Amino acid sequence: MLDLIQAKHEDFEFLYRLKKITLKKYISKTWDWDEKWQEEYFYKNFNPELIKIITKAEKKIGCISIIYKEDQIFLSLIEILPEYQNKGIGSKLIRDLIKRGSQENKTIELQVFKVNQRAFKLYRTLGFQLVNETENHYQMIFQK
Repeated sequence: MLDLIQAKHEDFEFLYRLKKITLKKYISKTWDWDEKWQEEYFYKNFNPELIKIITKAEKKIGCISIIYKEDQIFLSLIEILPEYQNKGIGSKLIRDLIKRGSQENKTIELQVFKVNQRAFKLYRTLGFQLVNETENHYQMIFQK
């Protein structure tokens, strides 16, 4: 069973380690990975109030960050430990978000690294459309 629990300041180490495990390869391909800079940036911008820890059987397996606005829901971040990927967890959480957006008549928006083709394909499969791109990201939207 999956649960989402509010992140706390004590989750800093887990969340930074999770970022390294899940995003370092994409960040490295896009800009390069400077460990000192990444850790300082993460520390300066760490806001546990915006993060939910994904747990399965009370074990921390990932995180999700969602920003709710008046007419939009922005999926800011979803990270899942590799051993729990490809098990439908991310898809379920995103489908739940799509359902909520539909109920509230809100679009769901996100951006994904261009080099993360696996995630890009998942979002396309779930019904997200490419609406814009920057040098490093695809910007996508789901609207019913």
